Amino acid sequence: MIAALALVGWRWTTGNVGVIEPGSIYRSAQLDAETLAALIRRRGIRSVLNLRGPNPAADWYPAEREATLSAGATLIDVPLASDYWLTPEQAEQLVEVLDSASRPLLVHCQFGAERTGLVASMAVLLRPGGSIAEAEAQFSPYFLFLPIKDGLVMRGLLRQYQRWLADSQAEHSPATFRRWIAEQYRPGTPNRSQWPYNPYPLRVVTRPADDTGAPVHR
Repeated sequence: MIAALALVGWRWTTGNVGVIEPGSIYRSAQLDAETLAALIRRRGIRSVLNLRGPNPAADWYPAEREATLSAGATLIDVPLASDYWLTPEQAEQLVEVLDSASRPLLVHCQFGAERTGLVASMAVLLRPGGSIAEAEAQFSPYFLFLPIKDGLVMRGLLRQYQRWLADSQAEHSPATFRRWIAEQYRPGTPNRSQWPYNPYPLRVVTRPADDTGAPVHR
């Protein structure tokens, strides 16, 4: 018990940093600006995928944005909620981001456990040779993940994919996972498809300053 508590404390205080794909994709909790900038430089990070979305009114967001851009990396903001299933549009958007973002890529949410675990599992399934077992390992107590409440929602996409594979007697491959996302994935409840209006953008991309000194948005 003492060892487990010590591990949790260490993971918590060091930002829950981990490796999804060596040299290519990393994961973490929300890091302070100084720690984030140091990690970007140490790992050569070229893109930061922020799963908390753009939030200029919060103290952490302008600091993260400045640290990321100043270190020469691109900031990709994708607003997710850990208690909401991905909509099909959000799932497809994440596949596109994981396909197109410059590597090495750092993925983070607030605690680096639930939303980050979901996107990390998707990254594993999109990687040639990535397995279901490796995807499941992204939802690990080592990454402070707990299979309760929001954790069950975030792990739901992987569970649904596993059931579909079993029912279809299909083998996992990146192409199979992409096809499932595009054609078969159906979110559970709640999800933002049920809202009469969704005020959140699917993605906001801010690149380092160009020659005029102005950040480039998408």
